[in-house]
Amino acid sequence: MPFTREYVADERRFDIVFEGQVPADEIVQNYMEMIHSPEWGADILRLITVKSGADVSELTIELFQTRFVELLEKTAEIAGPPKKQAWIIESDVTMPIIRTWELMPQALELDRFKVFQTREEAIAWLKA
Repeated sequence: MPFTREYVADERRFDIVFEGQVPADEIVQNYMEMIHSPEWGADILRLITVKSGADVSELTIELFQTRFVELLEKTAEIAGPPKKQAWIIESDVTMPIIRTWELMPQALELDRFKVFQTREEAIAWLKA
């Protein structure tokens, strides 16, 4: 499994780490498990780290525009209003792929998403 997930109760936050080969199916699986978990709620935050060396080459603009947007639209009733999620991208090579999602207007209507290079910046934004 290319991801690990931990719930940080005192921060009301899920911390997720992706490494190795990161297929879209695993991103979807992680999301579905979170929104159906007992910890999920209106004020939940997500801190997602894509480790250096992770292969996210399956993620394309077409995948973002179709599968991920459709998933958020279909699960909006369960997931609730858009939640803050900060992505920490440890590799400059991976940064443009993930930043594509951050720049898509339709995605921003469905989720509050921002990309960072450091954990400190990401947590500061989540807490703001």
